[in-house]
Amino acid sequence: MNINACSNNAKVKQRGFTFLELVIVITVISVLGFVALNRYYQLLVDVERTSMEHDLGVMRSAISMQVAGHYVAGNMTGLKKLVDSNPMELLSEKPNNYLGVISHYRIEDIEKGSWFYDSKEQALIYMVRNQLYFVTELSEPARARFKIYPVYSDRLKGGETKYISGLTLKEEEPYRWLKPWG
Repeated sequence: MNINACSNNAKVKQRGFTFLELVIVITVISVLGFVALNRYYQLLVDVERTSMEHDLGVMRSAISMQVAGHYVAGNMTGLKKLVDSNPMELLSEKPNNYLGVISHYRIEDIEKGSWFYDSKEQALIYMVRNQLYFVTELSEPARARFKIYPVYSDRLKGGETKYISGLTLKEEEPYRWLKPWG
């Protein structure tokens, strides 16, 4: 007896994708890929922005701790030494993207997405990686500059009229991050 999986009466019609089906599948995959890549790029911009803001927050906390230490020690004149100093030096652990103190450089040669302290300008500089979404008054390449400034208060009793009561880390030029999706 001869047994066939496919009898003559029940022929199975086999066929592949039609050209139209293939085009539709490729189009759907392309659209999904574009949406995924766009979202990925948005996340990269957000990661850079939050990483930069996190580093600034850590440095501001370190500056506040220094101010508190000088208050406790009664060394208010010691705060003057911290004005225009490198805020990264106040951190026990520096970020991985900190390049150190640099005095002679071409701004175009500095790695994007990194921090460095310019000893000539006495400013901490962040080189922006996602330049399309960063607005500042500085010319290209996109960057943000920060310095430690004194905070002055009026003296309550005689003597000097103002004294340094604290320190703050401020941007030299205003900047803002744009949202890549709107």
